[in-house]
Amino acid sequence: SGSAGLVLCDVPGLVAGAAEGVGLGHAFLRHVERCHVILHLVDATSIDPLGDFNMLNRELARYGSGQLANMPQVVVVNKVDAFGEYSEEEILKLTREELKDGLGESMDHSRLMWMSAKEKEGVEDLMGRMAKFVTSVKQKKVNEVVSSH
Repeated sequence: SGSAGLVLCDVPGLVAGAAEGVGLGHAFLRHVERCHVILHLVDATSIDPLGDFNMLNRELARYGSGQLANMPQVVVVNKVDAFGEYSEEEILKLTREELKDGLGESMDHSRLMWMSAKEKEGVEDLMGRMAKFVTSVKQKKVNEVVSSH
């Protein structure tokens, strides 16, 4: 695809209370500390996608010194193919627009993307943008170190 190499750290199953060590919280969060960017995958078919997103951000803020909450983030809503699959009786908990508005209110940035891993829609775009964004964040950190000396 022509995009630069990108190292990803998958942090599955983070649960409420992870900052206090519930589940494998500390082990997972220690890995996140070494990352440059946090990519939140929000499941469009979740019972409470906004609640899931907000819980994760609360745990990031509560862990250690709270620095994880200040890391650059990209939010990606996955399973967007589901927005067209459901009949009236099986409507998703939130419409695409409601989810977009709710996430927008919770985010302090505008890096929101939509994809369907199942249909491979938006995946290439995501990886290309992530590679550029991570490179930019890493370069900014280098510049800050150089200018502080």
